Amino acid sequence: MTARIGNLVWKELLQLARDWLLTTFLFVLPMLQLVLLARATGRGVKEQPVVILDLDRSAVTRELAVRLDNREELAVTRFVEDERALEEELERGEARAGVIFPSGFAGDLSNPTRAAPVRVVVDGSSDAVAGIVQSAVETVFADYTRQRLAERGIRTDPVIDLRVVTYYNPTYDVRQFTIPAQVGFITYQITLVIASLGLARERELGTLEGLIVTPLSRTEIVLGKAIPAFLIGLVNFLFLVAIARFGFHVPMRGSFLLLLALTVPFLLAEIGWGVIISSVSRTQQQAILFVFMMALADLTFSGYLVPVKNLPLALALVARVVPMYHYLTVIRAVMLKGAGPGDLGLHGLALALLATVILVGAVRRVSRRLD
Repeated sequence: MTARIGNLVWKELLQLARDWLLTTFLFVLPMLQLVLLARATGRGVKEQPVVILDLDRSAVTRELAVRLDNREELAVTRFVEDERALEEELERGEARAGVIFPSGFAGDLSNPTRAAPVRVVVDGSSDAVAGIVQSAVETVFADYTRQRLAERGIRTDPVIDLRVVTYYNPTYDVRQFTIPAQVGFITYQITLVIASLGLARERELGTLEGLIVTPLSRTEIVLGKAIPAFLIGLVNFLFLVAIARFGFHVPMRGSFLLLLALTVPFLLAEIGWGVIISSVSRTQQQAILFVFMMALADLTFSGYLVPVKNLPLALALVARVVPMYHYLTVIRAVMLKGAGPGDLGLHGLALALLATVILVGAVRRVSRRLD
């Protein structure tokens, strides 16, 4: 009995070894993902962008700006001219925090009878990052305060009155950050699975040859397999958004129609990937395994688990061609920040271009496989 089982095991291993593509996915991709996640999570939260509105334009505010920029967790990326420009940076996700020095700040600071006010606006849409950014900003001002106390001697009044305001998620509710991403990921998963099974099912059941000889062009075959996946993915998206909004009270601060419009190219891009997977898979089981492996890679590059900024530069650039990266940015920005078309134009354009390229590639791949 042992010999028979051993022979069967050896046969299975040989069949697996002959499928070089599947073997590569099974061994290389998990190791690559572990390396990427270890690198990303090991770097911590660093160099989060901060914008400054300096209405005082004094030596003191310039010194504090340098101190903020020297902090490992922070990076001063821009000085803006008014509060509206600062808020736009936060809405677009270009900044994690904004610091506002009022006019007369240096004069108030030199007056021992009063505290100098400073406003800090934090983007709370990512609760973990927001907490670290807020703590880093508070530490910079606390260190400066201790220095001023040492220079003046003991006093009871604070030197700087730090007033922190949190936008988009003032309670730092982790669900408001994770649930929109989960809506995007589940929609992605369902759509990709349905699209990847179409041709693989035909091949496994032995009906692919009959489909080939029908008077259908290769494009029509792709459309026939893609439309059901699109409809199922769209219906799932609508149900998931409703559950997130009314079941978990995640806000919808932006336009739902805008989110729906940007969901369409995302679904089309993932359908294209599904059709490509289906065209190279001999069985439905193999197609599902490819989907699983692809999902692991997309989770790494999309910002779902760790911020893309934490990835090495080369890998962060790779993330820009991952549709899920752009879509998670879109769904979080629309639901939590109320972002509009002007804020999401680049991400919408990226999704449209990726969907076009991937779908064209899917049609060509299917044509080559079926001819």
